[in-house]
Amino acid sequence: MTEDYFWGLTLDKNKTSDLWDPDVKGDANDSTQGYRGEHTLLVKQAVLGPEAKDGEINVVEVEAMGYKSDVKYPITVLKGGSQHQSLLDLLFPDPPVTFKLIKGSGPIHLLGNHSVGSGDGIGEDDEDEIEDEFDEEEDIEETHEKNSVGDKKRKIAQSNSNAKQNKRSKGNTDEDD
Repeated sequence: MTEDYFWGLTLDKNKTSDLWDPDVKGDANDSTQGYRGEHTLLVKQAVLGPEAKDGEINVVEVEAMGYKSDVKYPITVLKGGSQHQSLLDLLFPDPPVTFKLIKGSGPIHLLGNHSVGSGDGIGEDDEDEIEDEFDEEEDIEETHEKNSVGDKKRKIAQSNSNAKQNKRSKGNTDEDD
């Protein structure tokens, strides 16, 4: 089972870096403290705040775990007065992820979804559901096959009865001659 939460952070001249790592214990008031499970982050949008300086270029860089090593790349470039947002579709399946404002003074707001899974993998209930789905698909295929066979039988029977009727009608015309 997965629970999804709205997620966001703001980077500006006072806070140029932020770490997303839900596994790190926060303060005593942190509601996620002690919550265990799989965490994924999906960053969907970067928005330049209205107080950004006109003409100033703002660049956000991300550092995250890659396949074989850590990766570090810019994810958005926003210019004050002209480009105020960029749509993103960045999935970070494993914490930690560090976001940095490497150029400009912002503010830049990053928005997305934080998903928390149970971390249990497939359980017995999930396996039953998967088996039920396969059973339903097999039933649909069998019904479709039966319908196809039934349709073929009907067409054959129909053509046979048409052929018999044609023979009868030909036989009647032959007798009348």
